[in-house]
Amino acid sequence: MIPVLGDIAAGIPIEAIQDILDYEEISRELASRGEYFGLRLRGDSMAPRMCEGDVVIVRKQSDADSGDVAVVLVNGDSATVKNIRKEAGGIWLIPNNPAAFQPRFFSHEECSKIPVQIIGIVVELRAKIKA
Repeated sequence: MIPVLGDIAAGIPIEAIQDILDYEEISRELASRGEYFGLRLRGDSMAPRMCEGDVVIVRKQSDADSGDVAVVLVNGDSATVKNIRKEAGGIWLIPNNPAAFQPRFFSHEECSKIPVQIIGIVVELRAKIKA
């Protein structure tokens, strides 16, 4: 069982909440490959694939590859879920829903100054049935 640690933005970054809302079960095989936590999504920047109320299972790690969906901490206290694209000059945070949200680019210098930090990658989506 892993904790679901509150809501995370699938939109404009929001504060990363450390309250435990619930628990999700993961397989022993998955658990043997790292440290995991769950986050409940808020917002619609990752729609239609990821929707408000869904839970993402995240493996803690400080880097991601282009194409990964990552949890990114911006300015030390705001977290968001976005697709990652790395370039020589920096990193793009890209939503699935470009009609509502624009991609954001952070140079390597901005990543150090602001800071912008990857805290994990999404390894599983657990869609919740909406009433």
